[in-house]
Amino acid sequence: MTESFADWSHRAHERHFDSFAASGNDAAQAQTWFRTDTTDYWRHAREYACLDPLLAAFPGAAWVTVGDGRYGRDAHYLQQQGAQALATDIADTLLKEGKEAGFIADYRKENAEALSFGDKSFDFAFCKESLHHMPRPMLALYEMLRVARKGVVIIEPNEDPTLSSLPYAVKRLVKRVLIALGLSGRLRNTDTSLILTGGHSYETSGNYVYGFSSREIEKIAAGLDLPAVAFKGLNDWYVKGVEFETAIKGAPLFTELRRQIAAADRRCRRGLSLSTPVLMVACIFKIPPPDALRSALKAADYRVVDLPRNPYVGAAQA
Repeated sequence: MTESFADWSHRAHERHFDSFAASGNDAAQAQTWFRTDTTDYWRHAREYACLDPLLAAFPGAAWVTVGDGRYGRDAHYLQQQGAQALATDIADTLLKEGKEAGFIADYRKENAEALSFGDKSFDFAFCKESLHHMPRPMLALYEMLRVARKGVVIIEPNEDPTLSSLPYAVKRLVKRVLIALGLSGRLRNTDTSLILTGGHSYETSGNYVYGFSSREIEKIAAGLDLPAVAFKGLNDWYVKGVEFETAIKGAPLFTELRRQIAAADRRCRRGLSLSTPVLMVACIFKIPPPDALRSALKAADYRVVDLPRNPYVGAAQA
């Protein structure tokens, strides 16, 4: 029987960390994932900090991390903040080492698109920059919602639409004129949209890079008659070598990284010129967020959205 693309993708990602467990450059890079003083960890710590309002509101809660194959770094952060955390990934190559080193308390080898846990097994599920690696990310998102009692947090590429900058818009309008005059053959592409929604890209491991929009997340939550969602934008930048550099004042990559992120933040504040943050933090709540948590989320620059409840659910259940 011919193997499906999803099965092929799962196998490819299951083997992804094999080279990191062997000797050589990959293994040297993998060892830096234990460190918390690198420029690379500074990047990830900015994402982890987005969880702090939830961790403060629900101390000691049980979390499951999904796609956490780098020794369970996501679970490690949660544990450091006093939460219970189970690290999972489609490959347990490095998770074994993480547990043996005392970096994480425990782990499970899991396919995110078909989690083995029962309904409401954890308070929260957390997936950081892993959904976009999966061939069927929506299956994984619904699985996380199934096994969580209180909510799901994802951090993924952001595809919220944004308005073109003025120079970009002028070029698009010129294109429209050329097309109207029958001169489209001179154009490399004929896209004239003034609203940018993201393109298409693939990673070397074979997966399509799936981005998410806040509207998409709202619809998923509303379709399940959930009470609320919350969103936060975050800019990031990657420079090769950040894994090996200590994040101290004056370090060249650290300096460049912060400069690029600050520039992106300024563009977002202006509201034009590719102004959507590159990452979206989305909290999908299965319970109404308490007032104290709402205040903490807003103080942390989240936008909290209360969703309309399905008016027919009660009648249908009766």
